[in-house]
Amino acid sequence: MSTSDAILTAARAHFDNMRGQELEIPEWGQEGKPLVAFYDPPTLRKRQEINARCGKSESRQMALTCILCLKDKDGKPLLTDDAETLATLEGASDPKVVSRIAMDVLGLTPAAKLGN
Repeated sequence: MSTSDAILTAARAHFDNMRGQELEIPEWGQEGKPLVAFYDPPTLRKRQEINARCGKSESRQMALTCILCLKDKDGKPLLTDDAETLATLEGASDPKVVSRIAMDVLGLTPAAKLGN
């Protein structure tokens, strides 16, 4: 096995171990139980798709990340990829919640946690 093949095998194995991460969303749950969502960290291809669809809109990027990445325990999308869902997440949902979810999925650290 070449060095390149070994690196690619390790990269695939590392990513496979990251799949199926769990995220609790208390604000979107029912009867005092948080919604439990699952996601795979978005690949560069998935991030490119999100960025192409959001243009320069950060709010749209956050909403699309939720729409395109959140899944149920069986791997099925939690949210429908349609105009109504996008409009709801962008204009009729708590932006702190949508942003927090997207930041977790994207593996980003909020500026407030970066320190000085």
